[in-house]
Amino acid sequence: MVPPRRFQSIRTRLSIGPRDPQRFPADDDALGRSLLTLVEGVIRDQQKMPRPAVLALRSEQVEQYDLKALLEAKSDLHRFISAVAGQPGVEAVALLGVVGVRYNRAPKGVPSALVFLEWPDCRWWSAVRPLEERAIRDDWPAMIRSAEEGYPRPGGMGAWFSRARREQLQLRVGSRSQPGLGMVH
Repeated sequence: MVPPRRFQSIRTRLSIGPRDPQRFPADDDALGRSLLTLVEGVIRDQQKMPRPAVLALRSEQVEQYDLKALLEAKSDLHRFISAVAGQPGVEAVALLGVVGVRYNRAPKGVPSALVFLEWPDCRWWSAVRPLEERAIRDDWPAMIRSAEEGYPRPGGMGAWFSRARREQLQLRVGSRSQPGLGMVH
């Protein structure tokens, strides 16, 4: 067994709520499209870019982890998301927000709305929608892909459950008064 590695302590925001079956349905495609609608809604209604986040979907609840502090600290996001996926009872993990995506080998990433979902059996679903000047253009639809349609998994995305199993990763979450907040083991 590999001993746990020590990392710099990083505090991040965690929100927990009930899993509303209308907002977070069980069907893969319906769930992905619902999450894409949520991300697009933040961009359209609030005219701001949603903060990147990871959702851990359980049968009865949803946990949302804010990634801003991890990005600022240049932490290993793949390891963090894998640790989220490694928690008991997690049925799916979703990465969502606005990220820079390179299209057609462009030298610079184009800001794009992103939803990437993964399940423990390595199924995945993704949607990427390019933005123009921080806004959604109706004539630029989302590119939706999934493992079940035979597409290759996008590079750098997913394989979180596999890594969690391979490295025995789990995220320990505590309150501010408890030591060990967000420790990856």
